Amino acid sequence: MEREDGVPPKPLRERPDLPDHLSFEWRAFHALVTDRGPSLHAAIPFASIDRYAARYGIDDPDGFDRFHRLMSAMNATFSEVLASRAPAPPSRH
Repeated sequence: MEREDGVPPKPLRERPDLPDHLSFEWRAFHALVTDRGPSLHAAIPFASIDRYAARYGIDDPDGFDRFHRLMSAMNATFSEVLASRAPAPPSRH
């Protein structure tokens, strides 16, 4: 995604390289984040994470716990980024 001047936006220029072993989790987060509620601080429903894990063969308890913790942590960071970009509420006079 480049701007008209051909230069990618700063977040794309400065993004870190994703380690290969996290590509599944990155794709999973992008699929699961659409199940969030409309609030800036909405969680990804447990049932959505559970269904995704089952569909893709994460069936041992430790593997699921790791996947769930990672999706929750990624969602918390995503929520923080969204909140930081939200317009400030109007001040009361």
